[in-house]
Amino acid sequence: MKNKARFIFIGSFVVMTAILVFSLIKVNFNAGYGKSYTTTRQGGAVIQLSWWGNDPRHIYTMEGVDHFQEQESDIEVSYRYGEWNGYEKRTKVWMQSHNEADVMQINYAWLDIYSSDGNGFYDLNELSDYIDLDCFSEEELSYGTQNGKLNALPIAMNTHVFYYNQDVLDEYGLSLPKTWDDLFKMGEVLGKDDKYVLGVNKKQMFLILIAYYEQKTGKQMFKQDGTLAINKDEMTELVEFYKKLLDGHVLCPVDTFDRSLYMSGEIAGTMCWVSDTKIYCDGLAETGANVSMCMYPVLPNAKRSGWYIKPATMWAISADTEHPVEAAKLLNYLLNDPYMVKLQQTEKGVPVSKKAVEILNEDGLSATNEYKAIEEIKEYQEELLLIIPNIENESIIDTFKSGADEYIFDKATAEECADTICDEINDIINGKE
Repeated sequence: MKNKARFIFIGSFVVMTAILVFSLIKVNFNAGYGKSYTTTRQGGAVIQLSWWGNDPRHIYTMEGVDHFQEQESDIEVSYRYGEWNGYEKRTKVWMQSHNEADVMQINYAWLDIYSSDGNGFYDLNELSDYIDLDCFSEEELSYGTQNGKLNALPIAMNTHVFYYNQDVLDEYGLSLPKTWDDLFKMGEVLGKDDKYVLGVNKKQMFLILIAYYEQKTGKQMFKQDGTLAINKDEMTELVEFYKKLLDGHVLCPVDTFDRSLYMSGEIAGTMCWVSDTKIYCDGLAETGANVSMCMYPVLPNAKRSGWYIKPATMWAISADTEHPVEAAKLLNYLLNDPYMVKLQQTEKGVPVSKKAVEILNEDGLSATNEYKAIEEIKEYQEELLLIIPNIENESIIDTFKSGADEYIFDKATAEECADTICDEINDIINGKE
């Protein structure tokens, strides 16, 4: 009995200790839902901030939140964060259950998905006393405007850039590619050693194919209203071209690609968002490799560029927030406060906010690779189109990938796959899936 009593006492002590610890800081580690933290400050309004990204982004954002709370002693901020993988699906659950954070990092495409009428996020125009909207041009504000309501503010502008391991190109006597034919010629050379020209993720693979299709046909793959413009015969050709890229060692299979292959030189180059320059350009340079930047491949006499630009990511406020003023103060801090701007630097890309740019110019902004990429891209800006949200729709991209795989692995003909892909994408667009 004494042993039993002792066990109960120890067990109770452990439980009470755990309760005490978690009353000081509530932490929820869940592999499926990222991490969320609530601080222990007492009194005032409690608001939540959510974002996705890598570990460095998590660290500097949390440091920034601490500094914000020092400035705003009556505001308590909790936060939830995680990697991008799966984050979009979690956001859908949060939005549908009205459980989203007060201040949210959002993707540009989410404006159409969650706020086509402008009511899915808070109208930031109503909070202009707390958010410095003068830091943005009318065009920049238009990116986040839905049905006349300012739903979000852009953090940075984003488009794709290609980086190559120059040492690998020199080893094989290759030059930076300018055309699609150049890519295939590179694939012939690198393929002899079972290497690939490019390693990309699923979304970038889809964007590469869209660019080729639009250059070749002069038509948009998706109309401005988001509906599918490509017909089934054209989709058949696109699926066949995708297989040609794989067989020709131009593209490493998406399911095989790992960034380490690019970093080690097994893959010569990659395509990434400008906002990911620190990972794919600076990161490769840190291994001792020489890195070269390259612009988009283009067909001779292309009828359309096929390449797009968009806000990198955006800050928005929940339409359901109970503390809009406090949320607005946090949003303004994230975009314009000197302390936060210097913490973030160009990790999310070159900032759009004029105030942020002025602050970073004092710290040598023009020397960063992100800035150099943006300046290079400005020469092509007239050719770049504002992205159509469905181009980034994860369900649409998954549908293309799974459908094309049936052809890649000889389970169906290209025509059969194209039929399935078009039908299923149209179902997604029409809300049937």
